[in-house]
Amino acid sequence: MKENFIKLGVGLLLLGGLSLLGACGHKTTGIVSVGGNEVVEEKPDPFIQGNKRILALEQEEIALVIKRHHWNMTTTGTGLNYEILKQGSGRCFMEGDSVAVKYTIQLLSGEEVYNSETDGIKTFRVEKSEEIPALHEVAKLLSPGAKARLVVPSHLAYGAGGDGNRIKGREALIMNVEIVNH
Repeated sequence: MKENFIKLGVGLLLLGGLSLLGACGHKTTGIVSVGGNEVVEEKPDPFIQGNKRILALEQEEIALVIKRHHWNMTTTGTGLNYEILKQGSGRCFMEGDSVAVKYTIQLLSGEEVYNSETDGIKTFRVEKSEEIPALHEVAKLLSPGAKARLVVPSHLAYGAGGDGNRIKGREALIMNVEIVNH
């Protein structure tokens, strides 16, 4: 009988200690012990779930723009949509190559925000510069003299922060590019 009271007392102490941990704002670890084995309990992260919803909405908006204009685009594994309007000649660019590009950049609404006529030709080294990821990716798909149309998801453009000037955060873009170097 004395053993039962001791077991009951220890059980109540453990239960009370666990409730205090929860009451003090400590987060549970998500680890549950089942038959001596630990099982990690996955809890969805609301931040990740929110970003997935935002990305899905952006992809829907991009698909509508492509459909509305009847563009025949290819989508890469990263989500870049491109259509080659004019084939170039020679080999495609590789990491470290210098690329010079004439361009126009528009929002999905069609509003032009930049172009090489007024803002200058973009020159960058593939995979070795601070240029947006979409330009690095498309340079490896094109050869000198090529022209292409791109529909760029925000994560391959200026991301969540935008460019601090004319392009807001999480803004997908339409770009027309022409490789002008030899």
